[in-house]
Amino acid sequence: MIKPLNMKNPQLAQAVLAIQLPAYQIEADLIGFQGIPALLETIEDLMNSNETFLGYYEDHQLSGVVSYDENESLVEICRLVVAPTSFRKGIGRQLIEYVINEARQSRDALVSTGQMNGPAVTLYTKLGFVEEDRFEIAPGVQLINFRYSNNQGVSYS
Repeated sequence: MIKPLNMKNPQLAQAVLAIQLPAYQIEADLIGFQGIPALLETIEDLMNSNETFLGYYEDHQLSGVVSYDENESLVEICRLVVAPTSFRKGIGRQLIEYVINEARQSRDALVSTGQMNGPAVTLYTKLGFVEEDRFEIAPGVQLINFRYSNNQGVSYS
């Protein structure tokens, strides 16, 4: 079940952080870059975030989280984390599909991930996101920006 998360609740922020830190550590290891900003976030950072957070509950246990920022024309997915014990159950896919189908409305959606994060790259590609550009964040470490649009095939460069 997917439901909104009230990140002003310190216990909930702690539960999100307990998923976020190990999930992003796995991504950091995959892409060879330990400087992912989410690895440095605290409970207070999450509680003060202006992002919209959604949680995926599996047997009443928080197992995955997606957050996004939005404006009139765009939804930017800021984080997607799944508890490592719940990998490969489709939780990340369901959270992204929820954002695409429920939150996005007719707006484009953007998301970024490390080029070497094969599972995330595969997920976004399978869900219809199109690579928009790549950029280097550290020597040898590239991020890919993906866009989901109602107008797939329109160039945004």
